[in-house]
Amino acid sequence: MNKKSTILSVLLLLSLQLCAQEQKPWVLRALHSIGEYIDSATVKGIDQRYIQVPVKPWAVVLKYHVNEMNLRSLSSISEEHMAEKGEVGDFNWETIFQPSSESSLGAWVGYRGYGLGYSLSFHRSKGRNFSIGLTGSNYGLNLRTRKFQTNQIDVNIWGHDEDGAFELNDLPAETWEDIKVKTAIFDAFYMLNGKRFSYAAAYDQSTIQIRSAGSIMIGVMYYLTTLDYSGRQNALLIQALGDIGRIKIYEGSIGVGYAYNWVPVRNLLVNVTAMPMVALYNRAKIHRYESNYDIFLKPDEVSPTGKKPVDYNNQWLDDITIEETGTAVKYGKVSLNIDARVSVTYNMGRYFLNAYGQVNHYHNSIEGNTLRLTDWYVNASLGYRF
Repeated sequence: MNKKSTILSVLLLLSLQLCAQEQKPWVLRALHSIGEYIDSATVKGIDQRYIQVPVKPWAVVLKYHVNEMNLRSLSSISEEHMAEKGEVGDFNWETIFQPSSESSLGAWVGYRGYGLGYSLSFHRSKGRNFSIGLTGSNYGLNLRTRKFQTNQIDVNIWGHDEDGAFELNDLPAETWEDIKVKTAIFDAFYMLNGKRFSYAAAYDQSTIQIRSAGSIMIGVMYYLTTLDYSGRQNALLIQALGDIGRIKIYEGSIGVGYAYNWVPVRNLLVNVTAMPMVALYNRAKIHRYESNYDIFLKPDEVSPTGKKPVDYNNQWLDDITIEETGTAVKYGKVSLNIDARVSVTYNMGRYFLNAYGQVNHYHNSIEGNTLRLTDWYVNASLGYRF
């Protein structure tokens, strides 16, 4: 074959290959390009003496999730406010909301940590729980929301009256109408030592940490809670809490912490992450209400409906009227919260086991009302790479 024939043959082969590529559906070409980008981004800048990228990029994971929260609302009524009602002393009422644990079982499938999952909840209460996260080698994004209704509460009461000090603790109670609670937590963080430390190795197993390393982390967090017990028949509770029937808390925080990946033996990884958060944006809004029902009536007096308010078996609840009288907004002082995580991972070739937990704690106050939230969850998973 002469030189001219050889050149023509090579050009023909290149043309056939180009035509074959162009005949691929555009969706497959786009997915191929995305996969190549993810592959290059995963290994870019890492020290492979510390971080290993699995050969098999795909993974399917079976997940079990448990979420629980404890929300405490403390209202303090001053002597001045009690005097307006014709009473002597001060009054503190702490309401504790602790709904049943949310648990779910689900599956996830993805490519190097990017994918989709679905979970089925085992909980049959009046609540909803939603969470979504995105984890890279040196960053993480998480959003969790929770919404529930309950009339089951625990109450602590203490203060002083004309007979002296009084205190009642751990009183189970039921409200006449459901209390509605909404919470949302969003956090995002970035690890400074992405070269030798992999956050993904501990929390989505798209990489493998083979030598111990740590990193300083920078994070931001946004937190929202709404507590609404403004139902008409909750007039007793509203007055006991200083005429407040709804509270909204908004909080924005920034923090600096530290995360450490410890590899005590081959294939085993333990991660501990702790980040103190300083709340720079701290806003609270309360809604006040008044009704034709007064819990401070003397025993020989009657309500405007002609029925004594202490007689819960009568029809007086149907005669209550309630209306919102105004709102108040307060920007709180700088406060300190905490964001902490722990993870344990064991790699077995294509298989891996992981369990991790996270806890968040927040508090805020406005006009004698304080909200404290402790929220935690635990995930356990079994994965297979292919």
